[in-house]
Amino acid sequence: MIYIDLDEIGGRENLILHLSFPKRSIEYASRILDDLRNIGVESIAFVEAGGRLEPLMLGKGYRGFVIRGRLKGGDAALKILRTDSTIPSLRREAETTLMANHVGVGPKVLGFTDIVLALELIEGMSLDKWLNMLEEDRLSELKMVIRACFEDARRLDMIGLDHGELSDVKKHVIVRPGLKPVIIDFGKASLMRRPSNVTSLFNYFLFGPYSWKIRRMLGIEKPSLDNARGYKIKLSDECFQRLMESLNLLEG
Repeated sequence: MIYIDLDEIGGRENLILHLSFPKRSIEYASRILDDLRNIGVESIAFVEAGGRLEPLMLGKGYRGFVIRGRLKGGDAALKILRTDSTIPSLRREAETTLMANHVGVGPKVLGFTDIVLALELIEGMSLDKWLNMLEEDRLSELKMVIRACFEDARRLDMIGLDHGELSDVKKHVIVRPGLKPVIIDFGKASLMRRPSNVTSLFNYFLFGPYSWKIRRMLGIEKPSLDNARGYKIKLSDECFQRLMESLNLLEG
């Protein structure tokens, strides 16, 4: 992996065109480069692939793709709007991520325009992979990570922001070193829906692909659906604590 500064990228057509995807457009790529400069991005990480240099890809979706860059000396995740995106701008995602940031949730927003979004780079392991690799004698680690996930989800519920994709967290929660999970990707987050972040996580942990392991480690034979329903109706602190207690997450 090497970092190439934006001025050099701008002078090499074979590099700058990677910023326009899937349609290769020098006009769009130049606009992307200008916006990256304007928010303080200094360089982009490239790797060699098939004898040529390509941006280090961190993720690719229907709306945008994410590459690794450097902003004011620190590494960052740079999301770029695809040429065929179904949305006109990344601004809404930036604004919902900023809302999450205000309650200590999600990767920090470092800068954005309509077509680029620079975020704190979250490095670690996807939650589903972490759960898969977790040894069953590591109960305290399981509790620490699951509690932290629920607490962040609770913070989002309290501000009325529904993430929208926490029922399947494999691409939306990263466990950092030190057992610090981070909810990422607020592209489909909304204030228009009733928030269901806690209950979505409940469904994933208790009925998802690793529920058998989680239930066994936590000593839960049958999940308390009444407590989950009670929280969904009231979204109160009391109901949240009751739900955590039913999952054996308040002690240890």
